Amino acid sequence: MDSLFRYLLITFLLPWVINSEQLSKYTDGLAPISKPDYKWTKKLEEGPWKKSYNFQMFSHRDTLWVFHPDGNWFSIDGRDWKKSTLPNVISNLAFLDYIQFNDTILGLGHFTGNIERYTLRPEIYQTQDLKHWNRIAGQSNLPRRFFYHPFVFQHKIWLIGGENSQTQFADIWNSPDGVHWQNVKDNLPFGKRSGSQIVTLRNKLYLLNNDVWSSEDGVNWKLETPEIAKGIQIFGYAAVVLDGQIWLLGCNRNGQFSSQVLISSDGRNWREQNAPWSPRGGIAACVHRGKIYMTGGKYGGQDIRHPDFDYSNDVWTLERKLRVKNTAK
Repeated sequence: MDSLFRYLLITFLLPWVINSEQLSKYTDGLAPISKPDYKWTKKLEEGPWKKSYNFQMFSHRDTLWVFHPDGNWFSIDGRDWKKSTLPNVISNLAFLDYIQFNDTILGLGHFTGNIERYTLRPEIYQTQDLKHWNRIAGQSNLPRRFFYHPFVFQHKIWLIGGENSQTQFADIWNSPDGVHWQNVKDNLPFGKRSGSQIVTLRNKLYLLNNDVWSSEDGVNWKLETPEIAKGIQIFGYAAVVLDGQIWLLGCNRNGQFSSQVLISSDGRNWREQNAPWSPRGGIAACVHRGKIYMTGGKYGGQDIRHPDFDYSNDVWTLERKLRVKNTAK
């Protein structure tokens, strides 16, 4: 294989179509690949949506979507955005989430109010055309709780823990359609918790709070580490998977917002990477075309130096840089 063609193949084409674990079989016997590094790039100083936090970003059918309290926007490249006719139907996105499932997007429940006084309805919405919602259930047995992040695993939607105004939960539920829910297991070993981030890496689930637990079936769980960052309580981050690694973006550390990113390939061992964007938590992030995209978040409210919150709507990307070592003599 011509050396120039190999270089172009490895550097520009393969990262878009395969992940880092697959890359080795294509480069076996070729020039050694150095450890990949990454760069952050600001795509937009301000997105078209209002500065806010605790909303969502998806890559859906090769299009980027921002699901925001004020509506939904879409983009092919993360730079040029259009507002969709699709409204926000679940209302308070700080309490409930949308979820991608079977090439559609579902809205699980409808929440208005705040943690002290609220209305929570177990309505289920679905969109296939990303223009209109269909209410596929006015009443479902969706657990009456909030502050959980649903995820897809083994062709079902799952949820772990969460809370209501009285208590947190330590159970797990799943559903084949978002409407009919089954309690799979109670009294999970990690105990009551809410706000957990759950990702899938190499067909294994990772449940992330300040600690990390893993499961191959969603029912039986193993502790990977009691602390992601030793001696530091972290929370409020978004978790995504890129290149066979878990990335935690927008960590709050002991009550202080940060821009450092935490990265792990196994859930046990974590390393830190600095990021050029401002400290924040509650960001929206996803992986799109081999890059991490992120926007939103809030900063402040920590002490007398920052008594008020600052909100964001800038758009950033993280992409991989591959360097091929020339070993020819």
